[in-house]
Amino acid sequence: MGMLNDRQRDRRSMLLVCAVVAPIVALGYNFGSGYAVIIVLTVLLSWFQSSSGSLADAFAIEIANKEGFSFGSVRLWGALSFSLGTFVTGFAYEKFGYDKSMYAYFALSVFVVVTMLLFPKMKPGGHKFSLFHQTKRVLLHRRFMLFVGISFLLTFASAVNFYFLPIYFKEMAFDKSWIGTAYTIAALIEVPMFWLSARLNRRIGRTYMLAVSALAFALKCLVLAFSHHVYIVLAVQLLDGISYAFFAGAAVETVDALSDEAAKATFQTVYAAVTSGLGGIIGTAAGGVIVDLLGAATLYLFLFVLCLLSAVGFVAARGEFRSPGSPHSGVPL
Repeated sequence: MGMLNDRQRDRRSMLLVCAVVAPIVALGYNFGSGYAVIIVLTVLLSWFQSSSGSLADAFAIEIANKEGFSFGSVRLWGALSFSLGTFVTGFAYEKFGYDKSMYAYFALSVFVVVTMLLFPKMKPGGHKFSLFHQTKRVLLHRRFMLFVGISFLLTFASAVNFYFLPIYFKEMAFDKSWIGTAYTIAALIEVPMFWLSARLNRRIGRTYMLAVSALAFALKCLVLAFSHHVYIVLAVQLLDGISYAFFAGAAVETVDALSDEAAKATFQTVYAAVTSGLGGIIGTAAGGVIVDLLGAATLYLFLFVLCLLSAVGFVAARGEFRSPGSPHSGVPL
């Protein structure tokens, strides 16, 4: 989807496709039946819904660069929306049922599409390359792949934490009603932290922001590995929100700096596919094995080590990410 987007005359094109197709596919859940149908709907919905996040990031950061504001100052509104959305939908599910949520998603998507049509057309710069050459430019981009590898350690840990936190609560014999509170605490702190990260990025630089993000998450994992008090666990959820806010804005801006003008969306979508997508798949599979064999507390000790390695990697390789320089030197075109 990223490569297709970079080949369009208008950077809005594929994002508009996602905004139109995803809610239509979602309505299929209300009318389809049978396991095979659900699988097909889920694959299609994930395809267009997952792609839209990275495409939107690429689009937003390009507008931000041209208009002179930071990506983080825009991204904080996404964090605020997520916090409010998760709070409201809980009550909506209870009152109206899950099936009505698809109609609400469709209605909100109409508003999104209309709003996007009001944005100015954004033409990609640089030369157009074949899909094969676009792929090769990404895979042979040494500094970008190094950044993906270091980021993968942190996103792997983040994905495992997201899915296995409820199991951790169960193993620690905590009141499971606190699980929702834990996620809410992390989501709410993201809003002011995105605002703060936009300012810190300019003061200390993106690479150190990424390292601080990894250290914050490492500390949270270390506490969960040894703590047996629910209130301490809830308190360190603040580190979860701080880590995500610091990481999300700095990572997207770093990928944008490392990519070239003709492949902005391609680099963003590849980065998201490997770190969040592949990291989530491998993380959840490996996390289940570790929990079964060694327990949830040991799992968080393992995640602590990964985050620590990620922090060290960001600092050690800071010279590679500090300046875009000539990212594709030596890459055959």
